[in-house]
Amino acid sequence: MTAQRTTRIDISQKAQFEKIRESCKNKLSANTFNSLYLWQHQMKLSAFITDDFFAVKCGERGENTWFFPCGSREAVECFIKDGMKSKNFSLCYIGEDDAKWLAESFPSQWKLEREEESDEYICSISELIGLRGGKYTGVRHKINRIERENALKTLPISDDNIGDALAVVSEWERLPHNIGNNNLVDGGVSDKALAERKQLGIEGVIVYKDGQPVSVFAGFSIDENTLDALVGKCRGDAPRGFVYYAIREYVRQYADRYTYCNLEEDLGIPGIRLIKQELRPESKNLIWVASQV
Repeated sequence: MTAQRTTRIDISQKAQFEKIRESCKNKLSANTFNSLYLWQHQMKLSAFITDDFFAVKCGERGENTWFFPCGSREAVECFIKDGMKSKNFSLCYIGEDDAKWLAESFPSQWKLEREEESDEYICSISELIGLRGGKYTGVRHKINRIERENALKTLPISDDNIGDALAVVSEWERLPHNIGNNNLVDGGVSDKALAERKQLGIEGVIVYKDGQPVSVFAGFSIDENTLDALVGKCRGDAPRGFVYYAIREYVRQYADRYTYCNLEEDLGIPGIRLIKQELRPESKNLIWVASQV
């Protein structure tokens, strides 16, 4: 299978990708069609897909490195056995259940290592809205100050205000940014997500301060219980701690539809890690990488 020709990921394949992902109950944001489609340029992704199986090559990590595939166990096993015959075959974005299966199915043949910067933070939406208890004291104080000192308004992203959302992203892109451990930078991902939001099923909000757009958060459904936070940007002149207010405004809009929000990974960037830790995730989707012994 690894010898099969991979192709670019096309938006026309969304339903096919998602049907396969859902069939094997994969809940990783990294394996959703939207994530793969939007990040394919930056991560040099290409895919091999059949009616009931897909595997994504990650060129940014090596000429023969693949996301752990989605499909039946039989198809996955066949893919891995075939891949192990080729040079430098390795796997990334492996979830906890798949890491356990890989170790049990191929004993002593794979070296599994945790990749903490790729762990996905899972937060309770009701907890983020309520912010009750001592664990949220710091975040609660930041939000209370922002609400006290500013005139704020939140609107859902629409055709009428999409220009404001793109303006926030444009301002954010002008700022200096730290680069994550895997050299990932959001160069155009957020713009593309917002521009193609209808085809991708992406929804979100713009937060205005004193009549000016300051923040945009947007995402999509991972499953019936979980909302993803794909886009999260604040202008550089936003009040300190504004990101906490903006995240709460985002999840508040969808509290009647979802129980959890996947805030995605921190890329190993200390500032992003601190923000996500302060939001007190209920759990994480733990991620491994694997190389052959």
